[in-house]
Parts: sequence; structure tokens; C-alpha cells
Amino acid sequence: MEQTFNPSGRLLELWGEMASRMAAAGMTASPQAPPPEAARQLRASVFQAMSQFADQYMRTPEFLGMMKQSFDATLQLREQANEMLTRIHHELQGVARKDIDSLLQSVHQGESRVVDRLDDIAAQLEKINRRLDAIESGRPPRDPKPQAGKNRRPNA
Repeated sequence: MEQTFNPSGRLLELWGEMASRMAAAGMTASPQAPPPEAARQLRASVFQAMSQFADQYMRTPEFLGMMKQSFDATLQLREQANEMLTRIHHELQGVARKDIDSLLQSVHQGESRVVDRLDDIAAQLEKINRRLDAIESGRPPRDPKPQAGKNRRPNA
């Protein structure tokens, strides 16, 4: 006969084991010990039994499977909520977060291109200034080697 998975049976088994450990721990206290010490021993053994039970239960495949399902369901719910909110924003002719993110990305790309181009212009201006300084001082203009990888227009 095929054995079926019964999570309540497994939980009942673990609780029974914890209860028996707690009862056994209560019996180990010596009768000669004063009541506060016996109470401390009982409390310590109860906590130890409960922590062992919790540790055993949280390591079971059933518990781990339930946790994975719970996390997966939470992530899926969040994605659905984000998609729904984006759709509502668009239906109300509003701006959604995805729209703002893509706009910011485009602005950053444009900014990078402008800065690169300004660097090229600054290098060309520096080259022109050196030529003008050389012409004003009566020396022949010195033409530095163009930088590799830069698109330069040929001098006319």
C-alpha cells in the first residue's frame, strides 16, 4: 500500500516527541534541590526541548517546501500588483514608474554622449590653441599625433 503524505501526522509526531522530552526533563530534577533550582532546570529543559523540536521541524522537507511555495507566491503577487498598478496608471493617462525609469535611462545615455562630445571638442580646441600660440611666437606649428580611436576630421 502506498503511503501518502500527511503533514498533520508528521506535526503530531514531532509534538509528541517534544512533550515526551519535556516530561523526561522534568523527572531529572533531584528532589533534594531547592524549588527555584528545580524550576530553573525544568525551564531550561523545556526551552531546550522546544528549540530542538523547532529545529527539527524547520529542517523537514515539508516545511521547507511550504516556505518555498510561500516565497514564490509572494513574489508572484508583487509582480502582479506592479503590473496592475502600471496598467492603472496608463489607463488613467498617468505616468508609471517603468516610464520614469526608461526616461531616466535615456537621459543618462544622452548625458554621456554629450560629455564625450564635449571632451572631443575640448581636445580640438586645445590643439587649435597650441597652433595659434606657435604661430604668434613665430615657431612652426607642431602637430601632435591624433589620439587612437577618436574620429578626427582630416585637416584641410
